[in-house]
Amino acid sequence: MFKNILVANDGSNCGNKAVDLAIDLASKYNSKISALYVMDFASDLSYDELDDTGGLVLDEITAKGKEANVTVVEHIITANPVNDMETMIRKINPDIVVIGSHGTTFEKNQETAFSKLGSVAENALKVSKVPVIIVK
Repeated sequence: MFKNILVANDGSNCGNKAVDLAIDLASKYNSKISALYVMDFASDLSYDELDDTGGLVLDEITAKGKEANVTVVEHIITANPVNDMETMIRKINPDIVVIGSHGTTFEKNQETAFSKLGSVAENALKVSKVPVIIVK
C-alpha cells in the first residue's frame, strides 16, 4: 500500500513522534522512508548550524530505521518549508506524508494555541496530492 513514506522532521518533539509513526508504518508495509530535513534560512541559524542539525536529525532517523529493519533515504535541502512544500512532495513522490503538527518554531513560541496547526503542517494538508498524517 505504501512503498515510499515521506517523513519531514526539524528535530522537534512532534517531528520525532512523526518519525516513530512513519517507521512503524514502514515496518508494517515493508516500505522505505524518505526522511526530509529542510534548511530554512529564515531561521536564526547559520548554514553550518542548519547543516549540522539536519545531519544529526537525519542520522537519528536512519538509526531508528536500521533498528526496525527499514530502509531510510535521507534528503536535506535548502528551501522555504511552507512555500516549497508542494515541490518537495512532488519530487520525493511519496505514497503518504507523515509530519508533526508543530515544529521547533512552536516549541520556542509556546503562546500559540496547540489547537492550531503549524504553518508547515497546514500547508502540507493543502498542497499534497497524497494522504497526509499529522502527528501531535
